[in-house]
Amino acid sequence: MTAIRQRQRQRAIVALCGGVAAALMLPAGLVVGYNSVLNSGNGTNVNNVKTLKIPSTPVALLATVNESSEVTSINVIALSGNSVGGTIISLPAKSMAEVLEGEEPRRVSDSYSGGDASAFVADVEGLLDVSVTTVGILRRADLIDLLNPIGPAEILLDSDVRNTEPDGALRTVAKLGRATVETQTLVDILLARQTDEKEAERFNHQKSVLTAIANTVGLGLKLEPTVDTAEQVVDIGSVFQRLISGPIQVWQFAATAVPAGDMNPYSIDMYQLDNAEVTMIMASVAPTSKTSSELTGQLSVQIDSPFNNAVVSREIVRRLTAMDLNIALVREVPGPPQEVTRVLYVDRNVLSGVEDLASFIGEVSAGRTGERAQGIDVQIVIGATFAKFLESNPEIPTTTVSVGDE
Repeated sequence: MTAIRQRQRQRAIVALCGGVAAALMLPAGLVVGYNSVLNSGNGTNVNNVKTLKIPSTPVALLATVNESSEVTSINVIALSGNSVGGTIISLPAKSMAEVLEGEEPRRVSDSYSGGDASAFVADVEGLLDVSVTTVGILRRADLIDLLNPIGPAEILLDSDVRNTEPDGALRTVAKLGRATVETQTLVDILLARQTDEKEAERFNHQKSVLTAIANTVGLGLKLEPTVDTAEQVVDIGSVFQRLISGPIQVWQFAATAVPAGDMNPYSIDMYQLDNAEVTMIMASVAPTSKTSSELTGQLSVQIDSPFNNAVVSREIVRRLTAMDLNIALVREVPGPPQEVTRVLYVDRNVLSGVEDLASFIGEVSAGRTGERAQGIDVQIVIGATFAKFLESNPEIPTTTVSVGDE
């Protein structure tokens, strides 16, 4: 196990001890799950097993940079496979990067030098466990051009937005409350940074902008020329045009300030993402871009949740990650849930890799399936037993119970 993966596993276990209360802080309203992710029409049959194709879900990185060459926002765009629209996900610019053993802790934004952005992109990819195909690191003029098709948008801010100008003056960019603003103001909110302001105090402003964009786009803007979803997107303009041509989901990762200590020796303003939440979202909206899917020696798991509840999905991801399983795909499926969690497989030999599964997620029953997604070893359909199990087993157990085969 690499140092990074071991540290991720430790974080997952520590975060679990915080219980479900922390999970309730997740943003509400997002339909977690790429519901059309499996293309049954393009399935292939081999030895009476139908393999379903996962349409391509490319990921783009959109970052904004102010006049002082500071990264002020980091967003990733996951396009819907074979369709318009997608999901835009924001994370703090001062998120803590994944570092190798022996390296000093750093923030993702610290890797941006204004020239070669490869180190910055690599830090984002490492933190989110995805491969980025398109990069846009934009300053004000280019950002205005990108967002210009949106036009005026209604935005709701939970506090005033202020920016420290190059001459040191403090300017109010936008006021608390609801207002309809022009594209330039949306851009200025993304770029705004007040001297000595904590990232936590401005992070919600970023989500307000993305939500305003999604609400204005609605079911999609009618743009000319018409977007061709079969065409490979190679630049951030094409990515954004395809995004706003369909419905947009918005997600903002929860982040916790890293206290002074070994993980933050210089006591800087730095934030840690929750690994289980990151895995849940990226496996939901960008499964074909996840880099962990390329790892060998790990079982790849598909999670189907009929609960339509991000708390439940995040909790099972946290527990399966602690077992060192690769969470390759997360979906929401129609409910209500079955009584017992189902473990479905094509090759019975994979059960040896999940023999202690019941001690992590409660009662399960295993059975063969004649249909699976490409690259998936085990499909887990969450049942009511998992929710009941959590009530009396909030921490990851150390005992083992074998999966019962049917």
